[in-house]
Amino acid sequence: MQSLPLGIVRVGIVGLGARGLTALRLLALLDEARVTALCDLSPVAVEAARVLLQQTEASVGRPPTARNAPLLTAHGDDAFHTLCRSPHVDLIYICSDWQTHTPIALEAMRAGKHVAIEVPAAVTMEDLWALVRTSEQTQRHCVLLENCLYDPDIQLAIRRVHEGEIGQIVHAEGAYYHRLGDRWADWRLDINRRQCGDLYPTHELGPICMALDINRGDSLQTLVCMDSVAVTGPELIQQRTGRRPDSFANGDHTTTLIRTARGVTILLKHDVMTPQPYDRSIHLIGTRGDLRAGVEDLDAELVCTSFRSIHDPMTYEMNRRLIHSLAAGEPTDTDVYDLATWCAVIPLSQQSIRQGYAPVTFPDFHS
Repeated sequence: MQSLPLGIVRVGIVGLGARGLTALRLLALLDEARVTALCDLSPVAVEAARVLLQQTEASVGRPPTARNAPLLTAHGDDAFHTLCRSPHVDLIYICSDWQTHTPIALEAMRAGKHVAIEVPAAVTMEDLWALVRTSEQTQRHCVLLENCLYDPDIQLAIRRVHEGEIGQIVHAEGAYYHRLGDRWADWRLDINRRQCGDLYPTHELGPICMALDINRGDSLQTLVCMDSVAVTGPELIQQRTGRRPDSFANGDHTTTLIRTARGVTILLKHDVMTPQPYDRSIHLIGTRGDLRAGVEDLDAELVCTSFRSIHDPMTYEMNRRLIHSLAAGEPTDTDVYDLATWCAVIPLSQQSIRQGYAPVTFPDFHS
């Protein structure tokens, strides 16, 4: 999908927690972007973001008048409606909680805005189809903010695969090991208490799919998922609340196997429970060799304390490329079909587990 060039992209950010503030700070550095609207449930968060924006703009010598409109701020449960209706916003950048991603994105596209959605964009098949169909109907971009695609090591590996360095790819593996800790408080633990499956697959699957030309010649076809026994999750809840839960849906470790239409196999490993070193690496195996890329065997505490230094370069490059594509009217690096395909692992892995670890079929989101 292409759209008319915007020249300067006016951005409204919904959700001003850690992710939203990082987005604000990095977007405000881009010559082709202007942050023109801020939205959060909390008025305190909105005010903190307004101050940060003012400081960041001052650091690059950009006066508020460069926005060509007063800064729009809104707070409360339905405040995002204000951003969707604003004539001074081109792109809604969604960093709210997982459950609100889809309704905000759908309203924004129907109001004529492009949308960029934090990971995961949606967690049900119904929501994924709604995002695809609405993007098609409105001809608005709907992209996933998957910053791991822009890890320089990952980018180099994808380029080397496309240049044929390791021959034809026959197998790929990816991991997401990042133990839940105080950084996510209780909300992420509660999601794992209520839901089984690979709940966070895109950090590793996105790069693998780009290396394998998924949605660009090949497609994901069949998925089988298995989970281990749930031991650590109930223990963590008992430590925090003093009471052991009656049930805990997600196993300590989840393993997903995927086969593509061309016969390539993909192994995904998800573990946010056990005390493994941080790992979001990929391994690509070809007929003439193999490549490893990404971050692996890193102390998980270091990842949390060094979040800015580890994630900022990737997020900055992701934002820079997205904003330039919209400013120039060029195709974005990824599209709504990539978003849907990668996030579909969440509901499909749950379906496979609930059906006794049975094979399930990927939908064709292009149909």
